[in-house]
Amino acid sequence: MTEKFMFTKLRIAILGANGQVGQEFKYIGTSYEYFHFDFYSKQNLDISNQEEVRAVLDKNYDYVINCAAYTAVDKAESDAEACYAANTSACQNIVDALKGKDTKLVHFSSDYVYHTYTGFPIREEDSTKPQGVYATSKLEGEQIIRASSVPTLILRTSWVVSSFGHNFVKTMLRLGNEKSSVAVVNDQYGAPTYARHLAQTVLEIITQVAANPALLSAFDETYNYANEGIVTWYDIADRIMKEKGLSCLVHPIPTSDYPTPAARPGWSVLSKHKIKEQFNIEIPHWYSALKECLNAIK
Repeated sequence: MTEKFMFTKLRIAILGANGQVGQEFKYIGTSYEYFHFDFYSKQNLDISNQEEVRAVLDKNYDYVINCAAYTAVDKAESDAEACYAANTSACQNIVDALKGKDTKLVHFSSDYVYHTYTGFPIREEDSTKPQGVYATSKLEGEQIIRASSVPTLILRTSWVVSSFGHNFVKTMLRLGNEKSSVAVVNDQYGAPTYARHLAQTVLEIITQVAANPALLSAFDETYNYANEGIVTWYDIADRIMKEKGLSCLVHPIPTSDYPTPAARPGWSVLSKHKIKEQFNIEIPHWYSALKECLNAIK
């Protein structure tokens, strides 16, 4: 380990602290003795406000982890201004505030930036074809960050779930207790990202970079991250009902039977080869991740 990491706690700012991923950092952060966290929620930091961002990030953090995002994919189609403010303009505010500092950035992006079918797990270098306001705002946010000089780990994730916040798993649990049957699409393929595993992976990478500064060039890259395996939303919903002993029946339907304002990617199967090889990361299978998530939900 470097001398700094051995004797000085790394100062880390978590933006978007009340979201799914942000709350996971709160939950697991106390077990990392060499890290000091400051948590900023939307209530005490509006990332679309340039002056507020500059005031917070002037505190010379070692790392800023940006968990803040506009994620209401369908609402974004009629609320584009707010979506771009949080997902695109805010990225400019953050990198402007970090310019000239030694701070490193962690930023989360989305499988929606790809929106393509390759027949194989999607690699980071595959083409991006975002469809809709949310998808475009996320890719443009990435591009702003990459055009800056700020060292940034960008993680593209899919189907984020958690015991915190609003997500598919919690919705299925609610419906499973309220209804005798639900219809769930079975022609969108991917894998969930358990937010706790995502947060743990980020802190593991930061630990590795602190111990070996030669990894900084690997840190300053874009990676895919999701739990292992390939499933549909139907598969996940069906497994939730079985795991919790709910009598609610899950019926598979095509995406065409469930039209939404924003187009969903039909293929969100992400290759994780790059991040596993670079940082020797072990990624749990979606099934064990789902069970862990279900056990964490009170």
